[in-house]
Order: sequence, then structure tokens, then C-alpha cells
Amino acid sequence: MQAYFIYIAIVIAILLIGWFIFSKVLKNKTPKGIENRELPISIDDLIASLGGIDNIKESVANGSKMTFFLNDDDLVKIDELKALGASGIIQSTGKITVIMGKFSTEISELVNSRK
Repeated sequence: MQAYFIYIAIVIAILLIGWFIFSKVLKNKTPKGIENRELPISIDDLIASLGGIDNIKESVANGSKMTFFLNDDDLVKIDELKALGASGIIQSTGKITVIMGKFSTEISELVNSRK
């Protein structure tokens, strides 16, 4: 009976060690940073169409949408945003929301990192 408990303890220890090693291997295999992904647009062109980096206060992504908080709405070039692939644009005072698809989070992070 005592040997039975020893075998159970050994199996549990092996499972815990295996889980620990497996989780570390998976953590190291994930892509590091945004630069590893191919983005469908040029960040420089996006920033230029929004009136330059000095015109952008902040960028926030939510799903496939990005909201840019702006200093001057008149500097935004809507036609250039559409040419970059924006499938929808909602403009209001001080901000513009652009629907860019599945890379919106990465794009927003890159724009914020340029500030």
C-alpha cells in the first residue's frame, strides 16, 4: 500500500515537471514583438494621412477599429486613409475612428511607440 502512494507521488511530480517545461517552451515560441508580423499598410503613410505624428495625441485599438485622438482635425486626409485600406472612417471633433481589420492592435501600438 505504501508503494502505491510513492508511485502516485512520482507520477504527480513527473506531470508537474512536464507541465513546467512545456509552459516555458510555449512561452519562448511565441513571436516577440510587433516587428515579426507583416502589416498590410505602411505606418509612415498612416501617420502622414493623420496629419503627422505631432497631430496624434494617442491611438487606441478595439477589435478591428483604431481611434486616434488628434490635435487638429483639418490635417486628416480621408482619401489617403481609404487608399490605405480603411473599410470605414468615423470622424468627430478631436478624434477619428478607422476600421483597418485584424492588425489594428499592432498598428495602434506602433503608432503609440513613435510618440
